[in-house]
Amino acid sequence: MNRPSLAVLALFAAFAPAAALAQADPHAGMAMQDHATTPAAPTPEGVVTSPADNFMGAAPTAFSVTFPHPMTLTSVKLTSAAGQAVDVAVASASTPSATVSAPLPALAPGSYSAAWSATGSDGHQMSGVVRFMVH
Repeated sequence: MNRPSLAVLALFAAFAPAAALAQADPHAGMAMQDHATTPAAPTPEGVVTSPADNFMGAAPTAFSVTFPHPMTLTSVKLTSAAGQAVDVAVASASTPSATVSAPLPALAPGSYSAAWSATGSDGHQMSGVVRFMVH
């Protein structure tokens, strides 16, 4: 009968709590600066935002989206954790571009979500939500 060695079992027992903690808290073991410097991973559609989803750091001055093809940003709805809407002006007559952005007002420390939508020149729609925290 094949039995795992005592050393293998001890190694598993030592790392199992850390693995469970990492699954429960995706921030476990990360330095605060890791959030601010880690580039956003593209979504399956190839979309990258700034700030990235789960960003933590200084208040961003703009919200931008990079697409795999030219799009026009049609709206950005910024909401605080308390549910208060923050106005974000989006240029309505902008030319489609692979990277589109909108300036953000000064943001107080706290958690925010940014729901965005964009339209392609052929009329197709894309949208998403990004959650981030300002320190």
